[in-house]
Amino acid sequence: MEDFYSKLRKTDQAVLQKLKEWARKIIENAEKERRVYMELPVRSFSNVYFDEEQGLIQLGDRMARREFLNVGHAKKFLQTALVASAIKDLVEEGITTSLRDVYYRIKHTIPGTKENTVDDQRESDKAIEDLETMLGFVREQLHVFSKGGKGKLAGPIEIEEIVPDPDGGRPRVVETDGTNVGMGGWAIPPITEPERVQIKRVDADFVLVVEKDAVWTRFHEDRFWDKYNCIIVTGSGQPDRPTRRLVHRLHYEFKLPVYVMTDADPWGWYIYSVYKQGSINLSYLSPTLATPDARFMGLTISDYHEFKFGKEVKIKLNDQDRKRLKEMRRYPWFKHKEWIREFDLMEKEGFKMELEATSSKYFRYITKEYTPAKLEAKAFLP
Repeated sequence: MEDFYSKLRKTDQAVLQKLKEWARKIIENAEKERRVYMELPVRSFSNVYFDEEQGLIQLGDRMARREFLNVGHAKKFLQTALVASAIKDLVEEGITTSLRDVYYRIKHTIPGTKENTVDDQRESDKAIEDLETMLGFVREQLHVFSKGGKGKLAGPIEIEEIVPDPDGGRPRVVETDGTNVGMGGWAIPPITEPERVQIKRVDADFVLVVEKDAVWTRFHEDRFWDKYNCIIVTGSGQPDRPTRRLVHRLHYEFKLPVYVMTDADPWGWYIYSVYKQGSINLSYLSPTLATPDARFMGLTISDYHEFKFGKEVKIKLNDQDRKRLKEMRRYPWFKHKEWIREFDLMEKEGFKMELEATSSKYFRYITKEYTPAKLEAKAFLP
């Protein structure tokens, strides 16, 4: 308990120190140059690139200057300063809060005007993202989260989660055994940084990430994690940051292979790439969220033929599907010949499939035959 608490306080102190240094630099620049400004990385698409050596979508090194006395910059400058002040209060009080709470905390009408400090939550969200890049801490370490986590897991893993005290006292630690959870599994919390979630023991051979909550429930109910000695995880669709972070940690801290299972459609395949390479919008976080060694073990158009599914499981591609497929062909991380083949097959045959299509055989086909066959054959895509 002491080590856990000390680690959290050490990170908090580092965050406060960074905030002070950041503010001090703005003041020093104002005194020396007579200009009030802050410098921050450019987070536009033009400054994002795919690092082939690392296998990650990365943020480039271009920097921008935001000046307080520039009409086009002043409001964003103010918003960033207000959010920084709110974060300082959160860290000092030892509490966490949501992005929505931060928005309301800093929103007010500027005296003598009809102008609000923020008009939309997207403005305060962007200010937090700017602070992440400038301070070098993720928002979860700044005591801010999006909302309740939507991910869940089960399997041979023991976890300790630190829970803040509402009165600012010492936090309590909650222990979870991933083999002794109910049908809902262990709910992945909104903050999964090591200062908040410690993975005490892992006895698994690999991590299986399942795109859909409902399909994950099939794996959990069938105790797939027990028979195949794995940890089963779901992000319930497009994964949130805490789920991606935890998968990343399981791979890098415990050397576990990560296999991702999604629908056979452009949207599911892109979800796989988010776990693997990261996302363009959060390119600056790819080194802590992405798992480049992950492999795809989900549905493909080739599976339709190999596993002899009936034509009733086919779902006709619509215009949006075809447009998304065309976009994905341009992504360098999908240039592998195996993916090109699947893209070509999907476009030629004109259909997609859902994971639930495996139930056309029988309800437990996905856990009893389909997935075991994939594991045995090591039928993974890069």
